[in-house]
Amino acid sequence: MALLPKFSSVGILLFLTSTSLWAEFSLSEIPPISNKTPITLVAETGFWTDYLQTQMLPAFTMQTGIDVKVVSTPLDNMFSLQQTSLRMAKGEFDLLSMEAGWAKEWAANGYTVPLEELAGLYDPGGAKAMAHYLEPYYPALLSILSYRGEVHAIPYNNYVMGNHFRRDLFENADEKTHFAERYGYPLEAPTTLAQLKDLAEFFTRKPGDLLAGKLLKQPFYGVALMSGNKPHINDEFSAILWSMGGRWLIPVYEDNGRLHHFDVSRSLEKKLQVADYYQSLKRFAIPADDAFAFNEAADALANGRVAMWPFAYNNLWYKSAVVEKKVEGARLDVAQVAGGKPYVGAYAFAVSYDSRNPEAAYWLLKYMGSFQAQYDYAMGGGNPCRMDVATHTDFQNPALKAIGGAFMASHQANLAWAGEIRTMGHFTSSVMGQIYPELAKTCFAVSRQPNHASQYFGELNHTILELQNSLGETAAMEK
Repeated sequence: MALLPKFSSVGILLFLTSTSLWAEFSLSEIPPISNKTPITLVAETGFWTDYLQTQMLPAFTMQTGIDVKVVSTPLDNMFSLQQTSLRMAKGEFDLLSMEAGWAKEWAANGYTVPLEELAGLYDPGGAKAMAHYLEPYYPALLSILSYRGEVHAIPYNNYVMGNHFRRDLFENADEKTHFAERYGYPLEAPTTLAQLKDLAEFFTRKPGDLLAGKLLKQPFYGVALMSGNKPHINDEFSAILWSMGGRWLIPVYEDNGRLHHFDVSRSLEKKLQVADYYQSLKRFAIPADDAFAFNEAADALANGRVAMWPFAYNNLWYKSAVVEKKVEGARLDVAQVAGGKPYVGAYAFAVSYDSRNPEAAYWLLKYMGSFQAQYDYAMGGGNPCRMDVATHTDFQNPALKAIGGAFMASHQANLAWAGEIRTMGHFTSSVMGQIYPELAKTCFAVSRQPNHASQYFGELNHTILELQNSLGETAAMEK
């Protein structure tokens, strides 16, 4: 979702002076690998690439004698770069980097190898060893990264949503009194979409108004929305749609649990409600141009321009938390997304079907997903995908609030999704890599021209049906 900062000195000090009580996989567990063919992995440009190249990969090479090349690429190019190679079986990349929405599509096309299969081939402990290894990972994330009951990838960065809000404003005595007088209930982090709208309206102020007893010199807004012409507007629309009980496409299962087909609702009522709600919320959002996405929303909060980033990616907490340094008296907190259905997902690594050295790729994958790697990644600002890291007591230290302040909120959100992921067509379709851009395009069009929402959503239905029925494994029908 975004580039990550380098390690903080506080984080390194805490790590060096604390002892982990968690069992963890280590390099010493890798058996001798006879195939010394170098391997190549794709990684998102930024902190993670830097950390791999300077820390993890040299250690892996020293242990195994296998060189590793990193192809660093921005997220925008990651899908097409790898897809082109995979389609032609070029064998360019041994370890693939993916956004969770691509996982089932690539697995259905045979581009990725199930972890259980790899473990059976190369791990002395076999499939049981892999099952044990995956136990600390969030079930919801593993479900997204699975295909036909088999996990194909190991997640490393979790971007479940949360509401990043100014606790200092919510606890101000004057603001609490005025809010209760105006709306008839206490000023607290919103749990419903209606409350979110009330709060967005309440905190929107003009220059010359008071905010927590201070005279404003510039406009202040209730919320920041990722309403630009970027994929992230779909994530906001989706969180709202799911909270209202709607779906883009609905998976229908047989009695034995096997996916039978998808329903695409002919009724646009829920989607039109989302469009209306989004427009009502935009009235109280900081002005946004077509390029406005997660970085801009985080900056708006960090610079003291908004009270909330209500659909924030929790892996951007480190950027939101800068508000405590920039704005005197500011205190940042995180709550669950209003409505209770945050967008959820992760970036992950998988072994490609045309790897020149799948054994080495398997062990590197396992090493990159170890407790140690996830702990260090979290110390650098990443949002961990392992429960043992996210709940580690080190990150509950106030000194690490700027790093781990949203970890427990992410933990709760991921646990809440565990039983529901399979009901979301969004995470069930094997063509979501193709459908997702269409969702984003439609959501942006609707946000800019709400009077044409019925037309745009109707066209989207047609596109979903066409893509699912022409490229997907499971049929879709309008109902």
